[in-house]
Amino acid sequence: MKTLLISATLLALVGASAVSAQPADRLSDAQFVKAARCKGLAKGEGIDTKGVDAVIKANKRGRADWIIDKAMNAQDDAQVEASKADGTRKAELIAERNGACQAFGVEG
Repeated sequence: MKTLLISATLLALVGASAVSAQPADRLSDAQFVKAARCKGLAKGEGIDTKGVDAVIKANKRGRADWIIDKAMNAQDDAQVEASKADGTRKAELIAERNGACQAFGVEG
């Protein structure tokens, strides 16, 4: 009985530490791709990307290769789009960058 109690206690401790080993602010795959898009929007406008760079770097480890590829494609596409946009589309991209992208550390 005592061995069973000790085993249950150890199992609970190991389980708790495994759960707490993952950072609370870990981005989902969709958020990771969105952060990369935001970096592209900022780069396309010549804005400093240090904040979002740190977020992407912190969340890249352990990510599936295809998600990283998707994120890098989203970044490249957004950078081209931001650098070529004009008029209404440019205003929409600026609104995205100054709105939703703020959560990922993009400076406005």
